[in-house]
Amino acid sequence: MKFTLLIGAEHRPTDSMVTRLAEHVEQVRLAREVGFDSIVIGSHLSYGTAAWFPPIETLMRLSAAADGMSLGTCMLVLPLYHPVEVAEQFALLDAACGGRAVMGVSPGWTQSEFDLVGLDFSKRIGRFTEAVSLIKRLYTENEVTFEGKHFRVNNATLALKPTQKPRPPMWLGGSVEAAVKRVASIAETDLGDTWCASSHLKTDVIVQQAAVFKETLKDLGKSMPKDFPVLRNVVVANDRATAIREVGPAIAESYKIFGDWGLFKEVVGDAKPHPDFEELINGRFIIGSPEQAAEDITQLATVTGATRMVCRSQWVGMDHKHVMRTIELVGTKVAPLVRKALT
Repeated sequence: MKFTLLIGAEHRPTDSMVTRLAEHVEQVRLAREVGFDSIVIGSHLSYGTAAWFPPIETLMRLSAAADGMSLGTCMLVLPLYHPVEVAEQFALLDAACGGRAVMGVSPGWTQSEFDLVGLDFSKRIGRFTEAVSLIKRLYTENEVTFEGKHFRVNNATLALKPTQKPRPPMWLGGSVEAAVKRVASIAETDLGDTWCASSHLKTDVIVQQAAVFKETLKDLGKSMPKDFPVLRNVVVANDRATAIREVGPAIAESYKIFGDWGLFKEVVGDAKPHPDFEELINGRFIIGSPEQAAEDITQLATVTGATRMVCRSQWVGMDHKHVMRTIELVGTKVAPLVRKALT
């Protein structure tokens, strides 16, 4: 079992961005020191009540502190961008981390983001699948002509190619059964492509969708990817009560924003647009002592076949010291317990 840190690059607009960025550098340094092998970052557009650091630019800033680690997105909302631009940026990121970049992309779920940049939300799946196909071709072919409904290039040659050959692996997002099947159909698992579940889904849903992913790959004659990540919200302290008391307000603040965006009723399928706190964390969070966190991660890995735990451990307004505590405890206590249990 490998461990990845997801940088919680979502902040209050009133925060000092100089301070927050410096804190992320410290988080990466600590994660590297205690044995995390990779760093990933999520993305949304910065508008309204949340300021999100742009993913690729932030990873480039963090790359110096992440020497020897993989760098990637989890997830970049791919339909918001032109695939040629994304291909170019990831090729440079791949060089910055010595050929260890991971391209995590998803169709997105927040309609207001698409409205903000004048894109039709209902066409995001088409834009997503075309963009994935075009990026793969730009990386692996010398001259590309592509005629899609959303993107077109004629005799295009991407001069800035990735360090990894033939290309970086892709983590593909999807939060409903049909999306998981779509990921299985477009993933080239022999090149490292895989599915990564959303941290917003409850554990029982992830278990079901992991089974769908594996069964669909089998039906298509594809092998399971060697790297099979699962993204979870992880908070570790001396005990569960301490973790909730100290980090609970930041969790609630973040998910209030997501609820306002329609996450629960429109995407996840919950009955309430803003679940009560216990309803919110139940099944979505690994939270408590190192021993409890290790037990929960071990159980999840056993039932899903996951080989990588991606830890999201920061939310809006959260105290930096609490982020650092979780990183240190995961690396020094949780990870060894999980690996011992899985051997």
